[in-house]
Amino acid sequence: MGNFLLRITIAAIVGSIIGIRTNSAASRMFAIVCTGAALLTIVSTEFYKVVDYPWLGDPGRLSAQVIVALGFLGTGLIWVSEKQEVKGLTVAASIWLTAILGILIGCGQGIASLITVIILVIGYLLFTLKL
Repeated sequence: MGNFLLRITIAAIVGSIIGIRTNSAASRMFAIVCTGAALLTIVSTEFYKVVDYPWLGDPGRLSAQVIVALGFLGTGLIWVSEKQEVKGLTVAASIWLTAILGILIGCGQGIASLITVIILVIGYLLFTLKL
């Protein structure tokens, strides 16, 4: 039980870090998406352990639906401005990656996700600097 709470907490922190770094008005959404993806992955993998029928299904199916759902959410974040410029693409891509990180954390791959977050933050910092 404690392991699950730790995973959910890490997911909330990781999502918050990415949300803050995107400078988006909806930065809380990143924490919610990451936490939700982690929780759904935990439910998905633990369900098949409890049932103990590995031939009944694939525990990755529920987690895969997170990515499908993000397609709808991402579509709502992307628009074309009055100047005919595409806006929101970076936020949509960031939230997609945040969901994938949530899945990683839900699977117990916290170290891999934290390394990815460090790389992302460094990338955000490098691209926002005016060199």
